[in-house]
Amino acid sequence: MRIIKGNKIDLHSLKNSITKPEIFKKSTDKFWDDQYISGQMLKFHLNPEVEAASKTKETIEAETSFIIKWSNMDSDKRVLDLGCGPGLYVNEFAKTGAKVTGIDLSERSINHANENIKPGHKNIMFSKMNYLHMNFKESYDIATLIFYDFCALSTNEQKKLLLKIYEALKDNGVFIFDVVTENRKTFETTSISVCEGGFWSSGSYIEIVKTFMYWEPKTEGIQYTIIAEDGATRVMRLYHRLFGLEEITKMLNDNNFKVEKVYKNLKGEALSEGSETYGIFARKA
Repeated sequence: MRIIKGNKIDLHSLKNSITKPEIFKKSTDKFWDDQYISGQMLKFHLNPEVEAASKTKETIEAETSFIIKWSNMDSDKRVLDLGCGPGLYVNEFAKTGAKVTGIDLSERSINHANENIKPGHKNIMFSKMNYLHMNFKESYDIATLIFYDFCALSTNEQKKLLLKIYEALKDNGVFIFDVVTENRKTFETTSISVCEGGFWSSGSYIEIVKTFMYWEPKTEGIQYTIIAEDGATRVMRLYHRLFGLEEITKMLNDNNFKVEKVYKNLKGEALSEGSETYGIFARKA
């Protein structure tokens, strides 16, 4: 898309690029496999002090420790880490001796994992794959989906993924994931920045960021409109579906999972009334 036509700004196109989209409308361009952006994402993944593409090193260590203990993860278990990124969680799970498979949509992240994580373990496999398209059959004891990935999906995608995970798990297998709750405070905002190189491009660009709220279902949407000097425009969209506890429990029950325990997070901290995240441990029914 381009908003400069004949040396004039196409105001109609500009308006369309910043208008509130239909809920879960996709981005106009690649995100995870864009050559430049995926490199920026990897930098965030690997920064141990920043919670951006991945959680901080401290949080990852606390979460993996609790997940391993709760699930009795050991050399007899097979583990599937969905949206594994560069393999930070897989690396910790593999230390138990479990056979761990990590899948992710980003080729750059998978390449990094194969080059830097896999050589240290014989019990790891990484694969570039969209987890909505996976076809594992009763192969795993444990499946994990971490850092609110579940919230980024539409309701139909969530149901499809739950079916895929159900099929991938062995009888009595467990699905461990986290979500953002309806307690999260979100406001509709707009910001405009002129960037001389940054996350979205090495060249100069204008970044217009708008946060929207949707109420059916309750969802936070963040839209990034990126306008290059020549008028080339990309629109990137991210979503966080905000769940109530009864709602996510019902969704899991309706898709053949039974919730065994809900915590404030995957560190195992006790759930409180105002928790903005849930760490959920559900078993295949």
